[in-house]
Amino acid sequence: MDIATAEQSIARLLALAVQQRASDVHIRVGQPPMLRVAGELTSVEGILFDREALLAVSERMIPAGLRERAAACSQFDFSAEWPGAARFRVHRFFARGEAALVLRLIPLHIPDFAALRLPPAVKRVAALERGLVLVTGATGMGKSTTIASILDYLSKNTRQHILTIEDPVEFIIGPGTSLVSQREVGRDILDYSSGLWAALREDPDTIFLGEIRDLETVRVALQAAETGHLVLSAIHTSDATSTVEHLISLFPPEEQMAGRFRLAETLQAVLSQKLLPMKGRKSRLLVTEIMLRSASIQEMIRKPERLRGLAERIAQSVPDGMHTFDQELRRMLEGGLLDFEVARTAASNPADFVRNLQVT
Repeated sequence: MDIATAEQSIARLLALAVQQRASDVHIRVGQPPMLRVAGELTSVEGILFDREALLAVSERMIPAGLRERAAACSQFDFSAEWPGAARFRVHRFFARGEAALVLRLIPLHIPDFAALRLPPAVKRVAALERGLVLVTGATGMGKSTTIASILDYLSKNTRQHILTIEDPVEFIIGPGTSLVSQREVGRDILDYSSGLWAALREDPDTIFLGEIRDLETVRVALQAAETGHLVLSAIHTSDATSTVEHLISLFPPEEQMAGRFRLAETLQAVLSQKLLPMKGRKSRLLVTEIMLRSASIQEMIRKPERLRGLAERIAQSVPDGMHTFDQELRRMLEGGLLDFEVARTAASNPADFVRNLQVT
């Protein structure tokens, strides 16, 4: 296969991914490509890439300014756009010496809160002027889309400077009434760390940090929130309780109590997400848990012995705009949106979830 044929095959594959609303495209040497649709992988027959063609076409996909950096890495992330259809976050890696690609579909149109079925409290969160807001969940649970929706809302409905630090830039936040600066590691900034600290000197109102990665990221996020910025970020934790526990665990033991107090003062919201197969349809449904700042929740964050009661407190705070995963699963189950077994398996405690259904 020559390079021109390989590029045509990539274009066909990406067109098919957009048409079938795939979330990911997997490309390997000598194997049929695969699309992940509604969470399941399916093969695409009739397309095969050989070693030389896949390596060459993957190198041509990398933006010119990043190719030297990519050549020195055994795995590399970058963004690419298929004109008029979609953007893709591309991860190139090597398996048994052969090049492989995973492309994550990034729609050109950013869905709004209603299209994503985000809880109403998200609009209140977007209106905050300062503090830390975290969107959590496993890989592929739609965190980037939710954050892009919030940033797009802010861009169109406020007058502020929105600054992002991303590796790589995924969604392009379009023009609105706000000023948007999207900075990409390797292209606009040397590395993630330098970009984080520079952000505080670039007069932002809202800062999006692509991911909470380590203690240094936590320190910068807390400092920015404490000094009057709204800070958005993503983290790979399952719910509000595990998010707080993970953030505290990043601090050295002698700093953990101080970290608890800082987090209690700055953490405004934790929105946790799961994408589950929708009943009777080959698509997935967003299920959320949302914790909002309150005096009682601040007290629980400060005191380690009380943190295990956080989920119960969230469940009791529905009038304040909060809810747990299990409450949302029950609402969707009763609305006919989820199968029982899907809801039971996704519950925080499946046995308690079934017991509570039986009681009522």
